[in-house]
Amino acid sequence: MRLTETQRIEILIMLGCDEKTRTHNEVRIMFNNKYPNREPVSQSTVSRIEAKWKETGTVKDLGRPGRTGVPNDKKLDILLSLHENPNLSSTQLALDNTLHRSTVTKLLKKEKWHPYKIQLLQELLEDDPDNRNEFCQTMTERTDNNPRLVKQICFSDEATFCLNGQVNRHNFRYWAPENPHWFRESHSQHYEKVNVWAGIINNRVIGPYFFEGNLTGERYHDFLVDDLIPALATLYPDENNPDMPNQALWFQQDGAPPHYAAIVRRFLDDVFPNRWIGRRGSIEWPPRSPDLNPLDYFLWGYVKNEVYKDKPYTLDILKDRIRNVIRNISPETVDNVQQEFIDRLGYCRAVNGGHFQHLIK
Repeated sequence: MRLTETQRIEILIMLGCDEKTRTHNEVRIMFNNKYPNREPVSQSTVSRIEAKWKETGTVKDLGRPGRTGVPNDKKLDILLSLHENPNLSSTQLALDNTLHRSTVTKLLKKEKWHPYKIQLLQELLEDDPDNRNEFCQTMTERTDNNPRLVKQICFSDEATFCLNGQVNRHNFRYWAPENPHWFRESHSQHYEKVNVWAGIINNRVIGPYFFEGNLTGERYHDFLVDDLIPALATLYPDENNPDMPNQALWFQQDGAPPHYAAIVRRFLDDVFPNRWIGRRGSIEWPPRSPDLNPLDYFLWGYVKNEVYKDKPYTLDILKDRIRNVIRNISPETVDNVQQEFIDRLGYCRAVNGGHFQHLIK
């Protein structure tokens, strides 16, 4: 004898009533005592009812998935619902239309609707588009005059990693027949446990270098003097001064407070005279523009995806994984990332310095 919807709801109430959770076996006994004249329910029946509620949000019979077609009226209701609110989940659509979630997802796939993930973009302020557009125009002119320039720039950035992993975007979906390039502006960076510096230059990744604690202007200056400049001088020495990098090299950094310290700017003026990009540099780096930095639009996301495939349990393991992932990035990959920088300059100019992710194919 099948349970009525009311009886199924009673079982759910018994599972969670009196502000305590009963076991499935206790609910089975309670229910059978209440209805002694009907066929007793089993413990597995109670389990299935609870699981069905958690998965679908209903105790109604939804029919067997994939065996019958969706009626045209329900198909129309589902598609109209998505036109009105593309953020609806397949679970909610199934609940609203008394269908299995798998039936809804099959229908949407057949109708060529796809769930697109949200993109997190840096919020732009009023003057940012003009600054970004000016930077892109300047860099386009310079790279046109010197096609090798993109290989000669040491792009740099810091990122933070923690044992808990990354921002979870799996619960953000936008259903549509074509990619709407949906995004949400992110107002701040997320501070984590390990600070990492890396650079990209001439088909290679420099680093990683790890910082303990907060990065200050003095600590950043010491890093440039003691670590980065000797590394660049070893890889690309100057003929007249082997202790210094080749005079064809440029250096890029964003406008983070440690980068703007007077001691840092004076040092960069000495080592890279008229050849560094940053806040008050030879070329101004536009604020809030991670989408123009190869480390932001490629490296950090790639490294985090690889590092967190298996959860690291100690900071030492986390650091080793970061080193290994960066070490195994091929020169061909870095070359493609650098060429993409040129493309992004064009995309940014096409939208007058605004967000351009919807143009990237």
